[in-house]
Amino acid sequence: MVKKITFSPVTRLSGLLSVEIVVDRGKIVNARTRGTMFRGYEWIMRGRKVTDAVYMTQRICGICSLAHGAVGSYLLDELYGNIISENAQYLRNIMFAADFLQNHIRHFYFFGLPDFVKMPEKPPFLGQDLNDLRLNREDNRRLVDNYYKAVKAAQESHQLLALFGGKIPNQHSFVHGGVTVAPTADKINQAKALIESIQQFVQGCMIPDTELISRAYRDYFQIGVTPLRLISFGLFPFGPQNDDYLWPPGVIINNEFELPQVEFIEEQVPYSYYEANDEGENVFNQYPEPAPFKPEAYSYIKTVLYKGQHFETGPYARGVIRGDYRGRASTMDRIVARSLEALKLAGFIREWLTRLEPGPPPLNQNEEPVKDRAVATTGAMRGALLHSAIIEGEEVKSYNVITPTTWNFSPRDKNGNPGPVERALIGTEIPGGAMLETIVGRIIRSFDPCISCGTHVYSIDGKLQKKIEF
Repeated sequence: MVKKITFSPVTRLSGLLSVEIVVDRGKIVNARTRGTMFRGYEWIMRGRKVTDAVYMTQRICGICSLAHGAVGSYLLDELYGNIISENAQYLRNIMFAADFLQNHIRHFYFFGLPDFVKMPEKPPFLGQDLNDLRLNREDNRRLVDNYYKAVKAAQESHQLLALFGGKIPNQHSFVHGGVTVAPTADKINQAKALIESIQQFVQGCMIPDTELISRAYRDYFQIGVTPLRLISFGLFPFGPQNDDYLWPPGVIINNEFELPQVEFIEEQVPYSYYEANDEGENVFNQYPEPAPFKPEAYSYIKTVLYKGQHFETGPYARGVIRGDYRGRASTMDRIVARSLEALKLAGFIREWLTRLEPGPPPLNQNEEPVKDRAVATTGAMRGALLHSAIIEGEEVKSYNVITPTTWNFSPRDKNGNPGPVERALIGTEIPGGAMLETIVGRIIRSFDPCISCGTHVYSIDGKLQKKIEF
């Protein structure tokens, strides 16, 4: 019997996501992921001074705001020809890695863990619908206790960032040319104390908890598998021009490695709520008109492709491309890779703090742009992130954002090929009707979705606002 089922909204993620699946004789045979938020940051940036990018684009997302501030800063560094000092790079990367940590800790415990663990019968866990519990009472209790400890660890990660960023979310000091906050000895010592506490939690709780979940639910190493097409834009730049990445960029396609090239990236909108002259045309750096009633369309997320194919991105992709993780792009591989990345990040922060020199704010901003267009890329919590801009003087003529969620939650391309999350769902066996929601939720949340980053504004009466006044 064929059944069409809609999950709306998918919970425990940032933004609004709906998923439609078709089940035939116990197997998912079709899936569509629907990003239903339209927020239009590309439209919002038009006509603004380009230096606003650092601050404005951080508002795309509250849980990974510094990722947009960081890549916005890298973009401006290229446009203005800034030379970044070594101290500024250490300070920038310390802040960025701290934001990674709070995200990874929160995702594993707050978004993911309730898929595998019986939580206490009190708010916000009342009515938890979970049909596949495998942990014994003692292990379950330990993971619940660590869930509450994770609140402090994530808070400490934000506190570390705020020491140098001024505030969080939406920090103010990581800007083009460097950092505006002085790395005083007092701040460095406070940061060292915080990272020691965070590292103890990641090493003593998060890693053992991940190992336990991966053992108890080993079958999820075979569930939610996507083709091995992976992309990473690199992470944690050093060097005076942001060109020496600690974690290198890379693309894996047909079991071969190559460096990513921006000219092979394209955006399509055949199944997205945007108009285009030709539904197969590349709309990268264009402003296709929103079309919420477009026939056949089902998502506000655009389709992003590399060399004409869908690619998965995220901590798993970074781990494989770095050569320190092996797996087959499954639900559990994504979860494990994210936790292992958190452990590495804590160690990096600790090392960088020992190299950070106390002194004045490491800032060196040029006053005039030396280019009228640039593309900047970085790794972000959920994967490959790109900002590009075309300017006239210092005014934005075009601004484009391609987020990790756009890669992973792409709708179908012009040839009808499903995006990575859709592909992960299709073919999944459902052992019983009651298991459907549990399995689908685990697969989807393993990608750490953030639909807010699907980068858009409605008035109260539902009409699209093409010009936004602040």
